Amino acid sequence: MYDCLVMEPGNKIQTLEEFKSIISKGEGFIAITDIANPNRIHSTTCNRLKEDWFFEKMVENEGKSGLYLWYPSKTEAQNANPDTENCKFCNA
Repeated sequence: MYDCLVMEPGNKIQTLEEFKSIISKGEGFIAITDIANPNRIHSTTCNRLKEDWFFEKMVENEGKSGLYLWYPSKTEAQNANPDTENCKFCNA
């Protein structure tokens, strides 16, 4: 159903290949944690999920300022990350 390169709920999305695969499938939700901005949950179809932003945070900065975490459902994302806000664009 949701292989996303065999991603398990809550796993860090670590590579651009994983990110692109998840976005192209359009299944699930991504929680983005950040030390400078509010943590947010996005639908994988949200146009605010940008490759450039992912690459900077997770590849160049090695997740030091926050993470991208994949979940198959919004409920799982919210339960695992209770301090997150819904995206104002996709209203995940």
